[in-house]
Amino acid sequence: MGNSQNIIVHYHLFKNAGTSVDHLLKRNFGDKWIGFDGESPGSIITTEALENTINSTPDKLVFSSHQIVPPLPDVGKNVFPVVFLRDPVDRIKSAYLFEWKKQLGLDFPKGTLKEYVEKKFTYKRKSSVEEFQTIRLSNTKPQAFHDESISDDELVERACHFIGSLDFVGIVDEFDRSMLLLTGYLSQAFPGFEYVPVKANVLQDTSLDQKKKREIIQDELGQELFEMIVERNRLDEKLYQYGRRHLEHLENQQKEAV
Repeated sequence: MGNSQNIIVHYHLFKNAGTSVDHLLKRNFGDKWIGFDGESPGSIITTEALENTINSTPDKLVFSSHQIVPPLPDVGKNVFPVVFLRDPVDRIKSAYLFEWKKQLGLDFPKGTLKEYVEKKFTYKRKSSVEEFQTIRLSNTKPQAFHDESISDDELVERACHFIGSLDFVGIVDEFDRSMLLLTGYLSQAFPGFEYVPVKANVLQDTSLDQKKKREIIQDELGQELFEMIVERNRLDEKLYQYGRRHLEHLENQQKEAV
């Protein structure tokens, strides 16, 4: 499927439906898909390192990693980036169920959501549940990950600029809509690409809307801690809302092109 001049790069952000996306990509591309991460869960794979991986595996068409960051690789090929964004409050609940339940092989979480958040928030912006999406997507240096001296305004501006430059963005709570957009986006460069419904590693009730999910989380955390997670993910909220608007814009473009 496709040719070696077209490649897909999946920025598999933790708890952003990436496992479901990878299932779909592997179903379509088989052994042309490659997943890779560093030894440490918190490590970063720079664009330069990603370029080295792409250049050293010319038989692969799809590159997926939890740890790659912008900017896009420059490898003399047409790069089709795939990125999903998620409501940051909803995302915290999913991360909790994964890290304190599924990953440990438990029937029930080892502690409460409140205890999980309090532990994660011990150190400012050092966990995967505090401005995680914005920080990961705001990088601009191919050779390195940005330092911590960048202002919040610039962080979110950079992340929104990256998302706004893409011809596809997915929204986790608009998964089916996102998959229709993804299919149209990829099928032009990869004829035969098809969407087969799949949702993997789903840990929450997908029948609930975002408002109801937030109400449940607020009840579990209490008002004070809930307000804290909202405040400490205000950049991610801005990025998420920007991504929703960009998804709608891309949908309209796709409909006009038909």
